[in-house]
Amino acid sequence: NIKVINVMINRLGPEGFKANDEAIEVFERAIKGRLETEGETSPGYAMAKAMASGAYRDNGDFTTAEAYLRDAYLQISLDHGEENATAAAILNSWGLLYKK
Repeated sequence: NIKVINVMINRLGPEGFKANDEAIEVFERAIKGRLETEGETSPGYAMAKAMASGAYRDNGDFTTAEAYLRDAYLQISLDHGEENATAAAILNSWGLLYKK
């Protein structure tokens, strides 16, 4: 159930799982669910990608993490403007991606 997956993601984040691979699997199910229920231009789909980027980053997959952050930033900034707090937070995560 996509609602259960979203609750798990929001409460636990990648740190709450035993391994990043498990977290990635859950995030990918959430991304797929958001895509199927809301479409690829929805803010929910964008946020699911932004949230998944942390698990990919922690797993050393910077290419996927960066692509997800880029997609999320573009969609959120198109929907709400570049001055939006969520867009700024995603941009900040993107900027700090390689710092960790």
